[in-house]
Amino acid sequence: MKKIEIFWGSDKEFEQATKLLQETSSISDIINHIEKTDIKIHGISDSKEEPKIIEHLVVHTDDYGGIKEWAILGFSNNILCNPKIIIDNVWLCNPPDKIYRDIKSKFGCKIINEHKSEFKNISIEDMKKIYNGFNDNIIGQPHVIKQLLPSIYTLKNTKRKRPVTLLFLGNSGIGKTETAKYISNCLGRNMVRIQFSMQQTNHAYNYIFGAEHGEDSLARELIRRNSNIILLDEFDKVSPSFYNAFYQMFDEGIFVDKNYSVDVSKYIIICTTNYNTEEEAEHNLGTPIYSRFSKVIIFRPISINDKITIAYKCYTNLMSKIDYEDRKLIENNSVLSHFEKAIRNGKYPNMRMLKNDIEDALNFEILKSRGIIN
Repeated sequence: MKKIEIFWGSDKEFEQATKLLQETSSISDIINHIEKTDIKIHGISDSKEEPKIIEHLVVHTDDYGGIKEWAILGFSNNILCNPKIIIDNVWLCNPPDKIYRDIKSKFGCKIINEHKSEFKNISIEDMKKIYNGFNDNIIGQPHVIKQLLPSIYTLKNTKRKRPVTLLFLGNSGIGKTETAKYISNCLGRNMVRIQFSMQQTNHAYNYIFGAEHGEDSLARELIRRNSNIILLDEFDKVSPSFYNAFYQMFDEGIFVDKNYSVDVSKYIIICTTNYNTEEEAEHNLGTPIYSRFSKVIIFRPISINDKITIAYKCYTNLMSKIDYEDRKLIENNSVLSHFEKAIRNGKYPNMRMLKNDIEDALNFEILKSRGIIN
């Protein structure tokens, strides 16, 4: 074997590195060849089959899920050094720990090259950008940015390995998730978003702690990320018994499950909850995980005037996206004044609902103007 190239991180970067390779083979091709049964014809003597030459074996992150257990255990001897094949070059993206350790033990460092996705460090200009546009994008939470940026600034310390871990508190629909998205957009990165509200079944344990190598897991989502910003949305919706899985991640920047060890050092990890006070959050989450957050930030209820500002911005944005013909039909509509009145009457504590209802109201006006509904 000439070389083994191991890539950690983005699937996209692995695709870029391997797209120009000629004569590639997949792991399923290799396994099918190894398991192939020789056909014996009566009266014809057996002849030993020459090993198949593989120029490039390319294994993507999702490919390990289809590998049988016998191939995972002893990957080097059972696959890479199998007498039925001769492999010149191996390209692996995010191999599970069992495969990685086996290859390192078998081949040492002489022919192994490792590549890790690198993300640009946050600069002073990045932080200025986040600060300057915050209040125009996240209405009604001016205190948040002043509490948030000092924590992010610690990432400029070259000796720091821990991630910045932020806990957002407050009711649903007042800007917590939008703030995480805003930071990600300012830094030009697609954050990793994990919906913990979807992890309330028996599957949740396997998802967080790892199960069979072919199953989806939090570690596999993290290891193939395209960003160093991670949003654990609705962190309070998962059982508190699972939080010990995050101790090492918050303390040292390493997330470990049954199959992977993922480096998330110097990352921004944002967790959102619907708790309204620090005391409530600590009581329900538990002190061991609560005490590991770099900063706890409370999002306050949005004032009536700020809600009206949000309604105006949402209305203006939606109108700008409507086709010209439809926009002309409803240019004198009363949608905005209707919602301003509703807000002043105490409706819409949740801004997400407000935005959805404004969009529905504009569509209703269009359908009514076209005579489709009365």
